[in-house]
Amino acid sequence: MIPVEHVDWTPFDIVDAYRNRHNFATFREDLRQYFTHGKPVAVAEAGCCTFRSAGDWGTGGWTVIEEGGTVKPGTVRDEGEQVRYMDDLMAVFEEVGMDTVFWFSFAGFELPHRPDPRYDLDLGSYGIVKMLDGSPGRACPGMP
Repeated sequence: MIPVEHVDWTPFDIVDAYRNRHNFATFREDLRQYFTHGKPVAVAEAGCCTFRSAGDWGTGGWTVIEEGGTVKPGTVRDEGEQVRYMDDLMAVFEEVGMDTVFWFSFAGFELPHRPDPRYDLDLGSYGIVKMLDGSPGRACPGMP
């Protein structure tokens, strides 16, 4: 439990549930295995980044950010990818009987959006809101 929370999560099995190209075919069955303990299941993390085909990368979407703070060439912004991914996953979560689902994450505070795609770190963010360069919470003041 997070100290500021006042929720008793002990009755739940807490899992992360990222679908990607490697588990796409087995994702539903993979999720169903979590129900074998007889507890309600809460997905603590699900989501994808904001670039075209990010849903294929699942937890590896952040790797479009290269060492030195640049984005891999050819990475194309597609915020609709997050919407399609979550719409698809919510249908699956409902089908298998998930009790609770949390999107990861609200904002990538340290990954600001920039007009130049080479430095648009938001492309490697799972946040559903875009942090603008220079906005409060920005943790990388020395980045280009």
